[in-house]
Amino acid sequence: MTGSDSGANDRWAKVEMSANGVTDYGIAKAVRTYYVVYLPVGAVLLIAAGAFLSVLVFGLRPDDWPSYLGFGISIAAVGALVGGLIYARKRVNPLVRPKGQGALIWLDRSERKGVRDQIFGKVPPVSDHLSTVRGIAVQIRQGLALQLLMAPGYVLLCVNQMLLATSRTGFLGFLWFWIPLAALFLTVFIMVVWQFRRTGRFLAQTSTPESPRG
Repeated sequence: MTGSDSGANDRWAKVEMSANGVTDYGIAKAVRTYYVVYLPVGAVLLIAAGAFLSVLVFGLRPDDWPSYLGFGISIAAVGALVGGLIYARKRVNPLVRPKGQGALIWLDRSERKGVRDQIFGKVPPVSDHLSTVRGIAVQIRQGLALQLLMAPGYVLLCVNQMLLATSRTGFLGFLWFWIPLAALFLTVFIMVVWQFRRTGRFLAQTSTPESPRG
């Protein structure tokens, strides 16, 4: 056995300890429930409560609506960020069992790329270390779920700033900075959604009859 082979075997042994048997017991359903139920209800309530509170505290007039609406959106953004973290910890993380540390850290760059290419569908799955790669896919999916749960908070913060910028500087002041930034946020969000869906497809492709549906 060469030194290179020995090093690779040692790395994969550590990865197997971290990823073997790690299973997704319904991450996609939990994320969908958050977006369909908890997020819209919480956002509406917090925006309304924040706007009403700002009117009471600051004595704003009706024509100051960008200010009190912006305050309400700020409250909703903070609520979405905190709520997303709590939801991930309480509802999503328990759906990944057994718990393990990120396994990819043990692999070198080319090995990480090979694993990610399999998981994201750039190359067909291979039989070598397949159960371990499935565990890595679940760990990646868990991290992507956290990003999806946090994204609405950042979007609301961006919307708030766009609203205030438009009210203070006019539409042209809004265009030059916030539209490119919003486009960047949208691009990142679409990429995360794509990766989340690809991990789910990989797990479905490589599942066995006894594998739970994620």
